[in-house]
Amino acid sequence: MGSNQAKTPAVLGGEPEFATPLYYTRARVPDRGVFDSYVDRVFESAWFTNDGELVRELERRLADRLGVGFCCLFANGTAALLAALKCLDLDGQVLTTPFTFAATVHAIAWNGLEPVFCDIDRDTWNLAPDAVQAAATDTTSAIVPVHVFGVPAALANLERIAKRRSLALLYDAAHAFDVRVGEAPIGSFGDLSVFSFHATKLFHTMEGGAVVGSDPALRDELALLRNFGIVNEEEVRGLGINGKMSEVHAATGLALLEATTRDVDRRRRLAAIYEQSLGAIDGIGFQRTADDTAGNGSYLAIRIEPERFGLDRNQLHDALRAENIVSRKYFYPLCSENEAYRHLPSAARENLPIAHAVASEVLCLPLFGDLPADDVERVVAAILAIHRAAPAVRRALEEAAR
Repeated sequence: MGSNQAKTPAVLGGEPEFATPLYYTRARVPDRGVFDSYVDRVFESAWFTNDGELVRELERRLADRLGVGFCCLFANGTAALLAALKCLDLDGQVLTTPFTFAATVHAIAWNGLEPVFCDIDRDTWNLAPDAVQAAATDTTSAIVPVHVFGVPAALANLERIAKRRSLALLYDAAHAFDVRVGEAPIGSFGDLSVFSFHATKLFHTMEGGAVVGSDPALRDELALLRNFGIVNEEEVRGLGINGKMSEVHAATGLALLEATTRDVDRRRRLAAIYEQSLGAIDGIGFQRTADDTAGNGSYLAIRIEPERFGLDRNQLHDALRAENIVSRKYFYPLCSENEAYRHLPSAARENLPIAHAVASEVLCLPLFGDLPADDVERVVAAILAIHRAAPAVRRALEEAAR
C-alpha cells in the first residue's frame, strides 16, 4: 500500500483512488471462440428453445458438478423459485429471512403463501434456528432459508426443525454455487435448492436459474411447471408458466462452466487479501463461516461498527463513492420494509432487531475473478485513509448533505 497510506480521502479534496468507477461486481465474459462453437450448434439445429440439446447437456453437467440427483434449468432464478415452491404443494405460512434479495419473498407471496419473517444470526447473517422454532405454528408449511453471500445456513438445526414439524425445506442457494460443507455439496440439503445464474453471479448464463434435488418425481413436476404444464400435444396438466431456458443462454453456461473453478480459486485469494488487511482496521468485521465450509468467494461483505470505525456504513459507502469505488449496501432496506409486506405482524421492527442492525452495517466491496490484486490493495488503502480521517470525513459528508 506504500504511499497510499498517507493519501487524502477524495471527500476531503484528495485525488480519487480510481479514475473510473470500480464496481462491486462485474460479469464474467466467456471465451468468444468457445461460446461461438456452442452457438454454431444452435444455429445448425435451428432449435433455439423448448428443452434443446444444450439445455439438456448443461443440466447433466451441472447435476454432476453440484453433486445432486437432478438439475432443472429455468429462464431465471425467480422462475425457479416460483416453480420450486409450487411443486412442493404448500399452503399457509412460509418462514423466511428478511435479509435477502426481494425475489425470495416475492416468490412466496406470488404462490399465494404468507411469508413470515424470522430474525437472523448476528454472526452468520443467516436465518436463526431459534427464531424459526419460535415462529412455527400449525399453519406453517415450509422454511425457506437463504445461504447469504454463499455462507451455508444452519443446516443441521433447520433440518431438525423441518423434520420434527413435517415442514418442507427449500434452500435459496442463489449465492452458493460450488459451496461444500465437509464432503457434502450445498445442493444436497433439504427437499430442493434453487440457484440463480444471473449475470452478476459467480457462474451465470446471462439470465437463468435452476432447481436441484434428488426426487425424480419433483423433477418431473418442475419440468411441467416450466413449460405451461404441457404433457404432450393434446394434454396440459394443471398450471404452468413459460420458465424455460433458451439454448443461447445454455451456451453461455457451457462456455463458462470449466473456467468457473479458476474463478473461484482467484476469488478466494482476493478475499483472503481483503480479510487479512481489513481485519486489522478497528471497527470492521466479517461474516462468520464454519470451519468445515469450502466457500466460493462470491461476495466480499464487511460489517461496520460505527463507534469503533468512526463512520457509519452509509458514510463509508459515500466516502468510497468519492474514490470511484462503488460498493453495495446489501440487503438494505430489509424485505420486511417493502410496502407489500410491512403490514405483516412478523415484519414489525421489534421482531427483527438483529436483521435491522446487520442491514444498517453491511457493505459489499468490489470482488470478481479478474479483479487485479493491486486494485484490492488500493481499495484497502482508501478505506484505511478514510478511517484515519474519520472525524473530518464525517464533517465533510454532513456539510455536503445540508
